[in-house]
Amino acid sequence: MELEDIRQAAVRIDGQVERTPLTRSETLSRLTGAEIWLKFENLQFTASFKERGALNCLLQLSGSERRRGVIAMSAGNHAQALAYHGQRLGIPTCIVMPRSTPNTKVEQTRIFGAEIHLEGSVFDETREFTRRLAEERGLVLVHPYDDPRVMAGQGTVGLEMLEQQPDLEAVVVPVGGGGLISGIAVALKSQRPDIHVTGVQVERFNAAAAAFREESARVAKPATVAEGIAVKSPGTNTLPIIRQLVDEMLEVSEEQVEDAVFKLIEIEKTVVEGAGAAGLAAIMAHRDAFTARKTGVVLSGGNIDMLVLASILERGMVRSGRLVRLQVEIADVPGALGELTRLLGEFGSNIIDIAQERTFGGSSVRATLVDLSLQMRGEEQIDHVVDGLEARGYEVQLI
Repeated sequence: MELEDIRQAAVRIDGQVERTPLTRSETLSRLTGAEIWLKFENLQFTASFKERGALNCLLQLSGSERRRGVIAMSAGNHAQALAYHGQRLGIPTCIVMPRSTPNTKVEQTRIFGAEIHLEGSVFDETREFTRRLAEERGLVLVHPYDDPRVMAGQGTVGLEMLEQQPDLEAVVVPVGGGGLISGIAVALKSQRPDIHVTGVQVERFNAAAAAFREESARVAKPATVAEGIAVKSPGTNTLPIIRQLVDEMLEVSEEQVEDAVFKLIEIEKTVVEGAGAAGLAAIMAHRDAFTARKTGVVLSGGNIDMLVLASILERGMVRSGRLVRLQVEIADVPGALGELTRLLGEFGSNIIDIAQERTFGGSSVRATLVDLSLQMRGEEQIDHVVDGLEARGYEVQLI
C-alpha cells in the first residue's frame, strides 16, 4: 500500500462518507498539557471510521463479485459499514459476529439487510467460521483490517487530518488488527516523516504492541470495554507497516479507557465507545510524552452498548467523588434515621438510595447499620460530610 492508493481511495469514496471534523479541545488540552485535536470519526453515519475501508473495497469489486455478494467477520463496526454500503450499492452482505457482540451493534447491522451469524466466543473463532462459510458459498471475503483496499480506505483519515491541520506534530490511533493505523501511518509519514505516530492497545489485548516490541503477547482476557480492538493478532499486511512507520505502541488499562469515555461525554458532549477512547486514555496516562505537542486523536467509533455506557457513567461518578456509599451506625430508636437524613441535608448531600440492616450488622442489638448512596460535588464534600457526621458521634465507613 502506497500514498497513491490512499489518494485514489479518497477520490473513490468522496461524497459517500463524511469528511469528519478535526477540532481543538481547549479543556482537554488544559487537562493533559498537550494541544489536543479530536478527529470525530464517531460522526460517520454508522458511527465509525470503518465505512471508509469497507466502501473503498466494495467499489473495487468486479460485476461478478458484486452479484455473488460479500462476507465479513466483525465485532460490529466493520459489519455495520459493510452492510450499509452494501445495501446502498445493491451488493448482498453476510456478516459473522462473535457471540459476545453488543446487541446494539447486532441490531444496527440487521437494519441494513445483512444476513447475520453469531459464531465464536472470540474474534479468531469467528474468523475461522467466516473463512469456511465464504468457501462453501463462494462469497467475497472483505477482511476488517488485513486487506490493502480496506487499509487504504482507512488511510483517508490521515489525509484529512493533515489537510485540516497541517501543523500536527503527533497522532494517536487505537489499534486492534492494525488496519487504521497502517493506513494513517502511510498517509502521514509519506508526507511528513517528522510526525510522531503512536498506536494504543488495551492491556488485555496487546498482540500488536507486543509484536511491535518483539515480545510475547499476554494471554488475552475474556472481555474488555474496548471490544472493537479486542484482536488476538495483527494482520500479515498491517504488522510490517506498523513496525516500519509507527513510532511507539502504548497500552492502557480498562479503568483508563472508562475514564476517557467518561471525560469525552462530560467535556466534549460526544459519545465514544471504548476502542474510540483509547487514544485519549493513552495521552492521559502518559502525559509527559505529549506535553506541548499538537496532537491529533482519532475518536474511531461511537457504537457503545447502552448498558456498558450506563455502567461507565456510574463508575465515573464514583471515581470522581460525585457518587459515594457510606455505612453509618445509628441507634435503633424512633427518630434516629430522621436525624441522620436531616444532617445529610444540612451538609448539602443528596440521598440517592438508603437501606437499613438490623440482622447482619451493628455493634449492638440496639443499633442498626444504614447504607447510603449519596450524590456529592467531589472529594472535598465527601470529607465535609464524613467529618461532620463523625464530629456528631456517628461511626462512618466509606464503602
